[in-house]
Amino acid sequence: QIITIRGEIQDAFDIHTNLHISDVAFQASFTEAHQYNVFGSSITQTDVLFVELSSGKVKMVKSLKEPLKPDEWPWNSKNRLIEGSGLFGQYLMTPSKESLFILDGRLNKLNCEITEVERGNTVIWVGEA
Repeated sequence: QIITIRGEIQDAFDIHTNLHISDVAFQASFTEAHQYNVFGSSITQTDVLFVELSSGKVKMVKSLKEPLKPDEWPWNSKNRLIEGSGLFGQYLMTPSKESLFILDGRLNKLNCEITEVERGNTVIWVGEA
């Protein structure tokens, strides 16, 4: 949001998506001081939304395989969580039905896939990122 000289709050930009967002993770920007980026995972689709909040730049991280169906994860409404690796970490993790994906938040792309992890919808980062 932008605050004008008269003290009025204005929206910087609007983003419309049909991703049906399941979860979001905020990450400090690696290019601009005091700015943040947001990553959003989808309830039904294989993509993750990336938004640079300072500029409104939008990018999709594609082909992260199919998420669990909402009824396959009754413990929480977030059937596809996304979790950052800590305050100064550059990585994020999000699951699919049978894999975990590590995203590189600095480069805004897929870093690696860990296969044969079924229903891995709980994430705990251990150690330094």
